Amino acid sequence: MEKPVQKYLLLIKLSPNMAAKIYEPLMQFTQNPIKGVTLEEAYQVFGQWDFAILFQADNNADALHFVGDNIRLIEGVVETSTIPLSPIKDYRK
Repeated sequence: MEKPVQKYLLLIKLSPNMAAKIYEPLMQFTQNPIKGVTLEEAYQVFGQWDFAILFQADNNADALHFVGDNIRLIEGVVETSTIPLSPIKDYRK
């Protein structure tokens, strides 16, 4: 039986007036920025967080490595929250 893919929602908070500076680093990522991680979509969001990235990872260690070594090092990132997602229903079916 094939192992289900683990998806994560990464929320990113920036220091004030830094939103423009994160676009370039986000756009430079490939679909597979590190081994074991596949990026799906990036969003600009409103409220407490500034950006969100939906991605898949082979395991929690790969997810933590991606966030800690790639996202948190971007200038202006002051906080992240990585949320593992567990699907309960696919409404597209």
